[in-house]
Amino acid sequence: MGRHVPHLLVQYDWDQDTLGVSGDQVHHLEKVLRLAPGDEVSYTNGRGTVGTGVYGDGRIVRDHEVTVPRPSPLTMAVAPPASRDRCRFLVEKLSELGVARLVWLSTSRGEGRIPHVGKTTLWAVSALEQSRGGWLIEVGTAFVAWGDLDRPLLVAVPGGDSEVLEVRTVAIGPEGGLDPAEIPADAASIDLGSTILRVETAAVVAASRFSRPWHGG
Repeated sequence: MGRHVPHLLVQYDWDQDTLGVSGDQVHHLEKVLRLAPGDEVSYTNGRGTVGTGVYGDGRIVRDHEVTVPRPSPLTMAVAPPASRDRCRFLVEKLSELGVARLVWLSTSRGEGRIPHVGKTTLWAVSALEQSRGGWLIEVGTAFVAWGDLDRPLLVAVPGGDSEVLEVRTVAIGPEGGLDPAEIPADAASIDLGSTILRVETAAVVAASRFSRPWHGG
């Protein structure tokens, strides 16, 4: 079996022939993965450029690079789960699925809190590197109101029966469910199954179903 090739998010030094990596990345590459000078790595800027090169002395010597399309333009609007671990699961799995954005939906019954931006950034970067992606998911830092969500909007609710063709945003409510009165009149609805799913499970199911390129205007 060939050696594992690390995949790194590098967001600076892209105007040079070599890319600098952070101190934490150097420690992981050299102390944990035992990389030696000249070993192969892959890398991305998190905005669609993916490349391969070789590592040495805290830098990556750039080689072949390509631009990859964003897997999906989908935004997931989710009432934050009650625990940090469940929020982490949500961020990581939506990142792995190629979702473009995660925003935290303000709902009348929601009780969860938005995780600290430092944590969500670490989770998103880790998931990007693990999944060898080229696009870093954008994670919101404040609650978003229904009226600020991009349309077409789809809301996951028990009994939803819309036949959805195109969608830009999928909304997932809190533990106690959504108040029907708060759901916008222009939103379509979808039922995700015969059982009541946890917030993060519902978000992953919905993202798996609808995270595909949209060709509308």
